[in-house]
Amino acid sequence: MENEIQNQVSLILGEYGWLFIVGILTLLFRSTIEKLVAGLMIFMGNDYNEDDVVEVDGKPGRIVRCGVWSTTFFTYDVVDGIIVGGSKLVIQNDKLKDIKIEKPLPLLDLSKYKVDTSCVDLLTELTRVVKKHENNIQ
Repeated sequence: MENEIQNQVSLILGEYGWLFIVGILTLLFRSTIEKLVAGLMIFMGNDYNEDDVVEVDGKPGRIVRCGVWSTTFFTYDVVDGIIVGGSKLVIQNDKLKDIKIEKPLPLLDLSKYKVDTSCVDLLTELTRVVKKHENNIQ
């Protein structure tokens, strides 16, 4: 009896029936597979790491945890340069592409480079603005 059942299943599925089953399972679990791949890209990539200072949709904050399924941020509410509150923000990794996340670059010591004198005023003002911005985040 068992041999008959196995023969019938073999005839129905054929030699490549497993491929059909894998295709069906892929369609059924498509969103889970997409979320897993997006999570692995964030988790294994070097773009964002824990304790990075970032801006999430214009609000200063820092990354608390980068997981396979989600990333956790602490964002801060700033009024007149003073932190008045904040919130914990957990975002699924596949949704990070829909959010504007900026990672400020560290200040560079431009004194070791030759700078065109016409740009000195611009660089001085830029440095002042960046320092003011960093003080607001901290």
